Amino acid sequence: MILLDLSGIIDTETFHEYISKKLDFPGYYGQNFDAFWDCFLDLNEDSHIRVEGLIELKKNLPQTYEKFTQCINDYNKEYGKIRIDLIGESPSGEGISFED
Repeated sequence: MILLDLSGIIDTETFHEYISKKLDFPGYYGQNFDAFWDCFLDLNEDSHIRVEGLIELKKNLPQTYEKFTQCINDYNKEYGKIRIDLIGESPSGEGISFED
């Protein structure tokens, strides 16, 4: 299982860096949602992805939240081969934190 805890992400650049690292996207990943879609389609269909911290992502980056969840919803409608669990809270507590 791949855990994506999006709580604590406060800018789009960090979002794409984090997603790219956690999902092992190639080095040429374009750090935008068109590139996200293309790379996401290349993931192993046996993958299980648990996405946490969506409430906080929506609060911090509403446009990023909308684009990300739209990509996931579109993927589920068109392909639906990867198991994706979407969790509003962050029960794992593994999100990114920044020191002041």
